[in-house]
Amino acid sequence: MKTSPISEYEVPGRYYKDLLHLMVVGTNSLYAYWEISDRRRWLVSQHFECDFAAMPCVIRLYDVTHVLFNGHNAHTFWDTTVPPETTHAYLHQAGANRSYIVDVGTYTWEHEFIPLLRSNCVATPKDSEENWGEPR
Repeated sequence: MKTSPISEYEVPGRYYKDLLHLMVVGTNSLYAYWEISDRRRWLVSQHFECDFAAMPCVIRLYDVTHVLFNGHNAHTFWDTTVPPETTHAYLHQAGANRSYIVDVGTYTWEHEFIPLLRSNCVATPKDSEENWGEPR
């Protein structure tokens, strides 16, 4: 039996690996998408002795403009809690002409943030046009 060409090239729902990508949408908006592998989910659930789906999923947005980021030296950060099975989010806390990194993680019982994945760094555009001769 011959299969249709469309089903041969269908995009999978999951890739079963860890990934987190951050993209600029506009001057004040970012888009993040991620996948946490089954292995990492299992390790985290074993460590915290609870089901991974019962743990809060937290997106932490860091402002790392002009900083060699080490995980603790951001200018500021914002936490957003999303449902556990969420795999993407729009982040509207960004400012113009700034650099950002995102972590996806969880909280401990003591409300300490535990990062699970870290994104690439992105820079938002300026919110005004450059003057003639000014570098972009």
